[in-house]
Amino acid sequence: MTLRRRLQLFIAFFAVTVLAVAGWERYVYLEARAEISESLALDIRLDEVADQLSAVLSISIFVSLVLLSLAWIYLERWVLAPLDEMRTELRMVASGTIHQVIEVANPPEIQLAAADAESMRQNLVNQIDLARAAWQGLEQNAPLVASMRKALSPTLIDTEKFGLDVAGQTLPASGAIAGDWWDVIRTPQGTALAMVDVTGHGPEAGVVGLQIKAIMTAALSAGFTPSDVMERVSAGLSDVDALLATAVILEIPNDISKPTKWVNAGHPAGYWIDSNHLITTLNPTGPMLGGFGGEWHSQEIFFSAGDRIVLVSDGLLETQDENGDEFGTQGLVTSVVTGERTGDSAELTNLIVSTARQDSVTWNRDDVSVVVITRRLGE
Repeated sequence: MTLRRRLQLFIAFFAVTVLAVAGWERYVYLEARAEISESLALDIRLDEVADQLSAVLSISIFVSLVLLSLAWIYLERWVLAPLDEMRTELRMVASGTIHQVIEVANPPEIQLAAADAESMRQNLVNQIDLARAAWQGLEQNAPLVASMRKALSPTLIDTEKFGLDVAGQTLPASGAIAGDWWDVIRTPQGTALAMVDVTGHGPEAGVVGLQIKAIMTAALSAGFTPSDVMERVSAGLSDVDALLATAVILEIPNDISKPTKWVNAGHPAGYWIDSNHLITTLNPTGPMLGGFGGEWHSQEIFFSAGDRIVLVSDGLLETQDENGDEFGTQGLVTSVVTGERTGDSAELTNLIVSTARQDSVTWNRDDVSVVVITRRLGE
């Protein structure tokens, strides 16, 4: 309930109380007068006192209502209106108008809060300018790195026409290249979602990630099953020393009546949240990917309308607070439950990342990836 609504209810309650008390006093007076003997009731002095009491009561009610009106006008002008003004400016900044100055003329207390918000906005603008300059320098002086980053970024294919709302983030531990990547890939049967986490981070992990992405994209586009794709990737890594990778693949058919197939190669468990808010873990079904081979077994779920699947890399789960406690599956599940009624996948993705990051003191230790896919209702 907003502050304005609470104040309105309080003033209405106070006014009703004053009127009720006044009415009750008048009622008591009339009852008492009826019980007084006829001779006393005719006493002029009693009538004068009664008239005086009625006048005082009427004046009190009038003054109370005037004071309440003045209090409401004061609060509306000096508290609620400035807060609305500051909120509008903050929302403009949040929507991308970063050069919108945040300032409130009065009162001084809210003016100070607006000044703090303006200081934060200026710092953010400075950081954005530095990031933009760094990115421009990266594009100008390191085209290979920029090309690698672009190649590792998700392909922007249209999934909404198939009833799928997909959103995700990949945050490198350092530099511009991560060993993590995720992507949405068209298959003959529908849509595939893949997430891969190469051990380590930086350019070396990024190169291996590119190699895996090329193999996976080609195999999935050609119609290979998720388990077959894992075997092909593992075979392709036979000449890569030391580096391993975890991966998870979801193959989601366009026909909602058909099951969704998934394979997990040593990756942190995914979470399937059905329309009844029941959470099921998508645990590993085979070993990590490397040059040593292995077997990966495909599993099936019915990914129905209103369902969601959340995938994350271990960089998110292993981030720690100042006490050394990891965000872990407990923190992830709590975030998922908290955001289960969010409107779209992007909102839940942002919630998970911000919740994990707010208390973390080891955020840049490893690459972090989060992907949420929602099957929309009515599709």
